[in-house]
Amino acid sequence: MKKVDLVRIGKVLRSQGREGHLKVRLLEKGLPGPALSKVYLGGSGGFDEYEVESFELDRSSYFLKLKGIDSLVQSDGLAGLEIFVPEESFRPLEAGFFYDFQVIGSRVVTGDGTEVGTVRGILSAGGPDVLVVARGEKEYYVPFAEPICLRIDPEKREIVIDPPDGLLELNEI
Repeated sequence: MKKVDLVRIGKVLRSQGREGHLKVRLLEKGLPGPALSKVYLGGSGGFDEYEVESFELDRSSYFLKLKGIDSLVQSDGLAGLEIFVPEESFRPLEAGFFYDFQVIGSRVVTGDGTEVGTVRGILSAGGPDVLVVARGEKEYYVPFAEPICLRIDPEKREIVIDPPDGLLELNEI
């Protein structure tokens, strides 16, 4: 499977125990969980496919057990690797909700077609999330809220916004 067919969901932090469990950090906030039957671990050198034996949340930490990884030595060798899954393994979300990977990298334009930039990240600030939109060396902070984000099209990788007067100038860094 090619990297473009996969979504990075996290990273192996370290081994956990003698039976080959892995402590992992997930990237997606509010992850209802991809259907984790298979994962791909890798880095710049390629990917290895693993079947998932178990995936559990225990006291705010996630633990992953892979078939065939049954010792501390084997699990230690996986520390630091990125965890990927196919996009289709994610459960569909309700209308109007999106996974971060569906938004990051999207082109942002105003209603009249003026290019604002590309979503580089998402900040959680206690209220609505904020899109970090980059254009060249400039960054803009755009509230990821319905009155401002008029249309979000993850398939076209495009977000149409209607920023209030002065928002883009105010948030320019």
